[in-house]
Amino acid sequence: MKRFNWLLMGIMVLSISIIPLTGCASQLGIEILQAELANLAEENSELEADLASTNAELVSLQTDYDALSASYDELNEDYEAVNQELSQIEESHPPRDFDSLSELRDWVESNDVSEKPITTYEEDWFLRALEIQADAVEDGYVVSADYDVDDDGIIVWCTAIAGGRLFFWDPETDDIFEEYGFGTLK
Repeated sequence: MKRFNWLLMGIMVLSISIIPLTGCASQLGIEILQAELANLAEENSELEADLASTNAELVSLQTDYDALSASYDELNEDYEAVNQELSQIEESHPPRDFDSLSELRDWVESNDVSEKPITTYEEDWFLRALEIQADAVEDGYVVSADYDVDDDGIIVWCTAIAGGRLFFWDPETDDIFEEYGFGTLK
């Protein structure tokens, strides 16, 4: 029985000596956890600062994007306008001869220069021929302004090739005549 008492006593002493160690281990665990909590709180603060910085950068980038998007839209509109203008230019350039006399007649009749009052001076008459020439180029045709000087003064006319033949007319009228002396030119 003595042995049992010694055993019981030994177990008690051992138990009593372990109790303070358990408290130390618990205190050490709490201190470790508190240090980890402090580290996590600091990391959280840094992440929140990074988030605020990232959000500010996002707002700045969104503003830049909006400005670039507006510039892109404006440039795209300009591109479309220039592209449309280029298409119109390509339709009429390079200027060409008229395919037929009827095409020439239709164009001359649609041109409004001959509807203006008759000019008094020869220079104005020639300016009308130059106006027709400019209108023709704008519409994609070749028309020449020409004049001749004789004893009676200056004679002004426009010339054009239609269907390979040469035609002429007074810029103040729509009466077209063929120059038969040249025959077929093209």
